[in-house]
Amino acid sequence: MKKRIQYIAAALLLCATFGTFGACRKGVVIPDPDPDPIPEPDPSPSVVYGLPEGGTGRYISNSDVLDDGDTRYLVCTTNETQAEEDNVIAVYKAKYEAGEGKGWAYGEQKIVLRGEEGKWDEYIGSASIVKGTFAKEDKNYSWLMAYCATSAANDTQYSIGLAAAASPDGEWEKIGQIVSFDSEVYGTSSVGCYAPSIVNYDKASGIRLFYTYADMYGHFAKFVDFDASDLTDIEISGEAMVPTNGSVAGGDDAVMFPNADFAYDETAGKFVAVKDYSPSAATDPKFATKIQLLSIDEEELLTTDIGEGWLGLRTWDNTDTMNGDTMYERLYGGSVVSDAYGHVNGANGYEIICHVCLEKSESEDYLFTQKPISFLYSAN
Repeated sequence: MKKRIQYIAAALLLCATFGTFGACRKGVVIPDPDPDPIPEPDPSPSVVYGLPEGGTGRYISNSDVLDDGDTRYLVCTTNETQAEEDNVIAVYKAKYEAGEGKGWAYGEQKIVLRGEEGKWDEYIGSASIVKGTFAKEDKNYSWLMAYCATSAANDTQYSIGLAAAASPDGEWEKIGQIVSFDSEVYGTSSVGCYAPSIVNYDKASGIRLFYTYADMYGHFAKFVDFDASDLTDIEISGEAMVPTNGSVAGGDDAVMFPNADFAYDETAGKFVAVKDYSPSAATDPKFATKIQLLSIDEEELLTTDIGEGWLGLRTWDNTDTMNGDTMYERLYGGSVVSDAYGHVNGANGYEIICHVCLEKSESEDYLFTQKPISFLYSAN
């Protein structure tokens, strides 16, 4: 479930950017010659209703949102240092509060995963988590994370790794790569494997890992299945390509499936996905301006027989981001809000979390304007 990227595909003039975003400016604070006394800090954590925002010099992108009982978790990519572009994975935890002007009450951000200098995951991209039953040697875990990362500073050659924890806002232990990008085979200029989205289809340890694979020909969704009950001995299936037939839209001559998040509607026997349109290459940032919500019968993911394919449910574009006098020029990186296992019940519709930001022409610090917003899709 997962994620924001700029697209680099040489033949298609696309480019990818979830590791570094280019130079940014730092402000200089001039102290007041006669400052007021500094108030004592409030010992209670701050609460934000609705959706969290990163604040000045901070971005929130690649959000993965799920509900575990009466608790909501938002897992996202953010920057550890204000006004810097040093990606880390963070978690926001929320409880629902009824009342006017209230709703999901988010607490403070907690950083839960960092890249490791000199290792394959030095530059972290995005993450997706699910609940389940997992073990490594004598340790038991209740949560599994898939995250993308690379050792290349130019946002290429991404692979996907796993981590495990007792709780989403707890300590995560890295397990290792699960989907590796072979630069000797596919070249060093390809983006590789990004935007992981995991579903625990049996609500125990049966994992389906979706991800986007990008090379010079485009961005396409793939998936693998594996049993994660024993994280020291994972047997992974062969990769399968997510079909692109049906009413898949994206603005390209070739039908692509970039930067997608998936959820499983077991009652309806369908998988649901939200994906980016391909971005405009004319202005920075080269993010999408539209997202599309789709569904497909689960059996069509496991057959070579061409069926009806994807059913387009709803498209949102940047005109849907109007808030007062502000309309954000970029709309991208959607996530289907699910339960803790990546399951949904679409009888009453779906909640979508996606991201917006300004253009470079509107703000030199446009990358730090990235934040999540939400849409509701009604099935009725």
